[in-house]
Amino acid sequence: MKKGGNNKDNDGLSRRKFLRNATLGAMGFAATVGGGGAFIEKAVASDSEPQVAVKQKSKVVSVKSPGVMKDNKANAEVVERMVNEGIKRVSGKSNIAAAWKTYFSSKDVVGLKINPIGMTKVVTRPETVNAIIKGLLLIGVKPNNIIVWDRYDEHMQQAGYTLNMGAEGVRYFSSEPSGGYDTEQFYKSDADKESKRDKDGNVSYFSNILTKEITGLINVPVLKDHSIAGVTLCLKNIAYGVVNNTRRFHAAPYFCDPMTAEVCSHPAVTSKIRLHILDCLEACYEGGPVNMKPYAIWNEDRIMFGTDPVAIDQIGMEIIDKMRITNGKPSVRQRAVKHISTSAKMGLGTDDPARIELDEVVV
Repeated sequence: MKKGGNNKDNDGLSRRKFLRNATLGAMGFAATVGGGGAFIEKAVASDSEPQVAVKQKSKVVSVKSPGVMKDNKANAEVVERMVNEGIKRVSGKSNIAAAWKTYFSSKDVVGLKINPIGMTKVVTRPETVNAIIKGLLLIGVKPNNIIVWDRYDEHMQQAGYTLNMGAEGVRYFSSEPSGGYDTEQFYKSDADKESKRDKDGNVSYFSNILTKEITGLINVPVLKDHSIAGVTLCLKNIAYGVVNNTRRFHAAPYFCDPMTAEVCSHPAVTSKIRLHILDCLEACYEGGPVNMKPYAIWNEDRIMFGTDPVAIDQIGMEIIDKMRITNGKPSVRQRAVKHISTSAKMGLGTDDPARIELDEVVV
C-alpha cells in the first residue's frame, strides 16, 4: 500500500512510515476536539517512573426516540431534537451553537458524506441531513459552503436528494460524474483482486470533493449489514465512498481488509474528518448493502454520535449481530471484526468495549 501526494516521490513512502504518520495524524486530531471524547493515547511520566501509555475512553452518544419512524417516514421535528441532543452530549456543551462550534467554524466548507446506495431502501435520511444542516447554518456556515455528497449522482437522486451544483443554496452532488477525482491524491495497493481492477489499475484516486472542495467532513452512514465485509457503518462508508476503483478489494481473501483501515488512515481523510453521525432510524440485518431483504429492515429509531468511528462501528456491529442471531441468521462477527480490528490497530479508535463510554438517552 502506498499513498499519493503532491509529487511522484511521495508514492515511495514506506509502509512503516505511512502507518506511523497516519496514526499520529488521527490521534492528533482527536486531541484537538476534546469535547468529543475520542480515544487517544497520551504519554505520562514522573521523575521516578518511566513513560507509560494512558488510554482515554471513547465517548459514543446514542439518542433514541421510539416511534420517530412510521410507515417508512421520519418525523422531521423529532429527528431535529435527536440531532440537537446528540451534538450537545458528544461535545459536552449545553448550547446547540456552542456544540457545533466545537467542530466547525463559520468559515468552513463542510461536506456531509452520506450513504444512499440503498436508494429506495435503507439510506441516510434527508431528515437527518436537514437537521445537521440547520446546526451548521446556526453557527454561520454559508448554505453554499455545505456539500451533501456520495460517489454516484444516481444513488443520491433515487434516495430522495435533488442535485444542485449552483452558486445558491446547499450543494448536492457526487464524485461521479460531477465532482471527479484528484489524480495527485491516491491510495495504491496490490492487496486486491487484480481481475477486478478498473482502468486505473492498482490505484484508487480520492474525490475532488474531499481534497479540493471541503475543509471539514461529517460522516453520515447508516446501520446495515454487508454480505462481504459483515457490516457497512462509519469506516466502510468513508473507505468505499471517497475513492474510486474499489471493486478490487471485495473479493477473497481480503473482504475489504486492510483497505478500509488504510484509506480511513490516509491524510486526505484524517485532515478533514471531524464527526461521525450514524443514522440508525432504519436499519437492516440481512442482504446489505444493496439487496436488503424487506423482512430484515427494522426501525431502530436511533442516531449515534462520536469522533471515534471504530467505537461506533463496534457498537453498531453488536446491534446488527443481535438482530441476526434473534432471527436465526449466522453472526457477522467473524467477517466484520477484520476491518474494525485493523482500524483499531492503526490508531483510528478503539474496539475494546471496556474503553468505550456509551451515553444513551431517550428523547
